[in-house]
Amino acid sequence: PRGAAAAMAPVIDVNLGGCYSVKNHPLSGVTLLQWARLLRARWTQIDLLTYWPRLLFLTLMAALNTIGAIADWILYDAKIRAQELNDEPVFVLGHPRTGTTHLHNLLSKDSRFAYANTYQVGFPSSFLSTSWLAPYMGLIMDSTRPMDNMALAWDTPQEDDEVAVNQLSSGASPYAPLLFMRREPEFRKFYDFDDCDADDFARWRDSFAYFLKKIQFAAGGAHRRLLLKSPVHTARVKLLREMFPKGTFIFVHRHPYEVFKSAVTMADRYYWQCYLQKPRVEDVQEFILYQGALLHRKYTEDVRGVPEARKMEVSFEEVTENTVTALSQVYKALGWGKDFARFKPVVEAYSQSLRDFKMNEHKELGEDARAVVRERWKAWFDDLGYTR
Repeated sequence: PRGAAAAMAPVIDVNLGGCYSVKNHPLSGVTLLQWARLLRARWTQIDLLTYWPRLLFLTLMAALNTIGAIADWILYDAKIRAQELNDEPVFVLGHPRTGTTHLHNLLSKDSRFAYANTYQVGFPSSFLSTSWLAPYMGLIMDSTRPMDNMALAWDTPQEDDEVAVNQLSSGASPYAPLLFMRREPEFRKFYDFDDCDADDFARWRDSFAYFLKKIQFAAGGAHRRLLLKSPVHTARVKLLREMFPKGTFIFVHRHPYEVFKSAVTMADRYYWQCYLQKPRVEDVQEFILYQGALLHRKYTEDVRGVPEARKMEVSFEEVTENTVTALSQVYKALGWGKDFARFKPVVEAYSQSLRDFKMNEHKELGEDARAVVRERWKAWFDDLGYTR
């Protein structure tokens, strides 16, 4: 069901955080117009007395970003709107915490692909004219991701749209609950848009298309295929195929228990840095559980219609433990096999650079939490053959 279910008793424990942190906020690149639209729609839902420092910071950033956005509009808007998109994008799919970032990073090393970097995603309205500021992002961004210690820099590959589009569309995104977690059910329509009205869908679609054109323009034109990674795209395969009939889909999966543990860690270490209203633990828990069930259901429904030559599934373990072999199989399955010999040394070098990287150790799940995961993510266990 799409409506809000009765909040179940929490089986997790996450930090709900304080109000003074301003680093790593997903609205750091918002403009005054985008910020005003969001505030007008959600003003009464913001806990002003708690989060006023964050609101002040975002308002200051919006004023600065607007200057860059005006420059981008004057200098580049006509060229961006005229930019053709490569009609064969590659979408990396999978629930958050399944290894999509690792696979995206690997594929981004192939020069055939164009991708959005952290600065472009974080400052979608102004990144062309303010690129000289990108090296200073460390002032408002950590050097590693809060949830898993992966390197984070202005030029690292980043999710293509759900940070950028969340800003460009003033909250027409399933990532908006990171700001308004108590209102999470109101944003569920933005996963697949089945229950979305025409105006809201147009707001997302236009923001998404414009951002992709801007990335394509920044990459030098349509000769390079777009490499796009956003976990919420996992619920949009049908829609994305309508937009890009020649698109390719690579799905990464992982054991549901491990995903849930990692998602709880992410919520504990990062979500609190985003809030504009104080959530309850059960709100965060429901966000994780609902998202996991929906992404899996929509993916399994929609991927059946994708031609075999344009889809591939790979497990987290394959990508992390046998990286070269896994990438070779992906390239072969998608008809890129003849190019892998050229790409193989790059994969090996990148994998070697991660040899000292240590993945997070997560809190073990209690039996009550495991029971909830088994119940809510039952189809995930069954369809992908994971043991309970």
